[in-house]
Amino acid sequence: MARDLSTDLEAAIVAPVVAAVFFFKAQFDSGNTLFWSGYGAYTWGGDTYLGVGDFGGIDKIDETSDVRANGAAVTLSGIPSDLLALALSEPYQGRPCIVYIGALNLTTGALEGTPYPLLSGRMDVMTIEEGATTGTISLTIENRMIELFRSKERRYTHEDQQIDFPGDLGLEYVAGLQEKPLNWGIANPAAATINGDVSGGIRVFPQIGQ
Repeated sequence: MARDLSTDLEAAIVAPVVAAVFFFKAQFDSGNTLFWSGYGAYTWGGDTYLGVGDFGGIDKIDETSDVRANGAAVTLSGIPSDLLALALSEPYQGRPCIVYIGALNLTTGALEGTPYPLLSGRMDVMTIEEGATTGTISLTIENRMIELFRSKERRYTHEDQQIDFPGDLGLEYVAGLQEKPLNWGIANPAAATINGDVSGGIRVFPQIGQ
């Protein structure tokens, strides 16, 4: 069993008959999109999930002991046309989403314990099959750990600095320093000797080869 399953949920899962349910939550710019694998509306955790009847399927989710970014694919069926339009019109890649697994009491229909976050990550590729009134969405979800394997394209420039620290001028002149000649030493080398004497309070040492 998972390490942090609630006692009630664990007992329901190992029971001879299990009424398993799934909750899907995706974050779009216009707000959260919420579905669950039952019928009608179901309120849990302060959110109201729209019943789609059948999730369609969830790929096998692997859990490993090493550091690995395992993703999975989720298929949602019975999606209303207006929500399909939302998926087609709004940016979704990289937006967070999460899938919970829970169990219902066979008598009361209430949740047994607290649903467990089965899969959490960011939306990647979405495939939509649209029917007359409803449609099916197939969505691949990337594990957030994949960010560990992506290089961070950042630069020590004024523009890049403004992303994290707007108004900071610490790197304002970095671009002007590129290929800029810098004179090191006294202003007029001809006025000093090259034999190690002091001229104008600055010691001048012989150059290599002289």
